Amino acid sequence: MSLVTDTVPHESASRSDTPRADADRQTPACSAVAKWLSAHDFPDTQSRSIHGMTPLMLAALHGEDHIVAALLDEGACVGALDDGGNHALWYACLGGAPAPILRLIGAGLDIDHANGNDITCLMQAAASGRVEVMWLLMSLGASDSLVAPDGRNAFDMAADFGLQLFLTVGQLREAKRGSLRAADRHSAELTQPGTAGSVLPDSAPR
Repeated sequence: MSLVTDTVPHESASRSDTPRADADRQTPACSAVAKWLSAHDFPDTQSRSIHGMTPLMLAALHGEDHIVAALLDEGACVGALDDGGNHALWYACLGGAPAPILRLIGAGLDIDHANGNDITCLMQAAASGRVEVMWLLMSLGASDSLVAPDGRNAFDMAADFGLQLFLTVGQLREAKRGSLRAADRHSAELTQPGTAGSVLPDSAPR
């Protein structure tokens, strides 16, 4: 009798502890996602904010890979598109953090997906001068032969960005030279005798 009494509660406790242990393991991740969603005014993983942005897109943009992973585990729609036809990978590339990019491609997102303007993630990276993102995407198989509606491919966009940067640097350099010349002229005028702004010492004859 005592053996039965001792054994049954032990087995019952073992069975009831297993789900509780599983729940304890799941609670931190679920809690983190819930707090993150609340902090960013998302009611749930499937909700959307301005311009159709989903929680997954926002987390990818911010480079929060642990939240991206947790959202995917919670069933967030990986293939959802915003109002411009961009998916979460676009936002990850815009943010530039490698981990969400790798995770979302691993989750099945099309690396060569073109948005509503027929611009791919590789083109976006090229047009914004994100060479490190371009390199990562191409190493993962992104096509550099696709063209935008204006006929440019990603390399064309990168070259145009580089040219614009070169011209901007030249303008900044010239502006700096102009400021230095103006400062030198002003300094020379102040040191010339009899010019406005010169101050005679108190002991000087008047």
